[in-house]
Amino acid sequence: MTPAPPAIDGRIADFRDELAAGLRQPLDTPADLGAAEACFRRLLPFSRRAGISRLADLTGLDRLGLPVAQAIRPAALSEVTSLGRGLTLMEAAVGAIMEGLERFFAERIPSSDCFLATADELLIDAALLENLLLPHAGTAWRSLPIPWTLAVDVASGALQPVPLELVHTCYTDPEPQGDGLFIRTTTGLACHSTTRDAFAHGLFECIERDAIARAFTTHGFFDRRRIATSHIGPKVEHILSVTRTQGIAFALWHAPSPTDLPVIWCQAIEAGAAEPTLALPTEGYSADLTVETAAASAMLEALSARAGAISGARDDQTRKHYRKSTDPLAADARRLILESTAAGTAASPFAPTCLRDVVDRVAACGLGPVLAVPVGADAEAGVACVRTILAGARPFSILR
Repeated sequence: MTPAPPAIDGRIADFRDELAAGLRQPLDTPADLGAAEACFRRLLPFSRRAGISRLADLTGLDRLGLPVAQAIRPAALSEVTSLGRGLTLMEAAVGAIMEGLERFFAERIPSSDCFLATADELLIDAALLENLLLPHAGTAWRSLPIPWTLAVDVASGALQPVPLELVHTCYTDPEPQGDGLFIRTTTGLACHSTTRDAFAHGLFECIERDAIARAFTTHGFFDRRRIATSHIGPKVEHILSVTRTQGIAFALWHAPSPTDLPVIWCQAIEAGAAEPTLALPTEGYSADLTVETAAASAMLEALSARAGAISGARDDQTRKHYRKSTDPLAADARRLILESTAAGTAASPFAPTCLRDVVDRVAACGLGPVLAVPVGADAEAGVACVRTILAGARPFSILR
């Protein structure tokens, strides 16, 4: 680790150029339905080197038939398991691997990319990181030498130092030297086959988590922001038609975002009279371009979380996540979803055509600056890992 910011080397310059080129690409490019298998075959050898020792098909653990895969990385320094879902098992497997690789790359940020400094020495604006600090940090942290790395300010292309703690996932006990000042989160960390797509994934996740964090502090949110599941669109109707026969009920809420992008919070629960497989609801969140795509994505995430919970393999789920239907907490959750309530609709007033539109909107509504860090990549495997940080966003750190 160097005592001064590293020079602008070719890697971060290439990263900045690739981001800039991707900002004008259309957002609604149709997916290549045959790409998942080719991507899986490229990823498999690298997955072994990254320590992923097992890929599990969890589809049969639940009665829904939704393809769900789980990747196991025993030596992970955060969560050992990662889930993936999709329309096919191959898509689900790719998703699980990508989620596992996010943490792999973020645990191994080269020391050559980092440097020791204080916020005062770097002339960091006092308000830049205020939202992301732990309460005890106060202002004294600014004079502490801590590890930093370089991010790209996506709107301007300028380089911006950011604390390494906001980028890495070495969630060990004791924590790495220099940690303990900022909220630990994987929000904005994403792997994809291109830098542009990894950044887009992380950006929309940051917008989603900001909106959900606001929802948690909004009085009467569950009463006033519920939306009807009907007439949203064919993607949602298809999910409802499949799950209705299996006794699964949904509730959807619109979590308003300052960006005006639709953010949907979904809860799913078993609605039958028999003792449920899972008494507590599972949840999904999504920010997307339309209410339909956001709702469908949130619903699928909630359904895939069922298989993950049934597997009992997640290291962040403990006994308190598994309750009987007679438990008061489970009864309250069931009542929230199943009881008839006035439900409204959600609109999509903002219709971006490219990532540049989204970045500009984020800056205009005070959630920026939008910072992107090149965390890692492997050209042979065709994978890029990017950490996106919205410095003005509200952190989502609620333990569920």
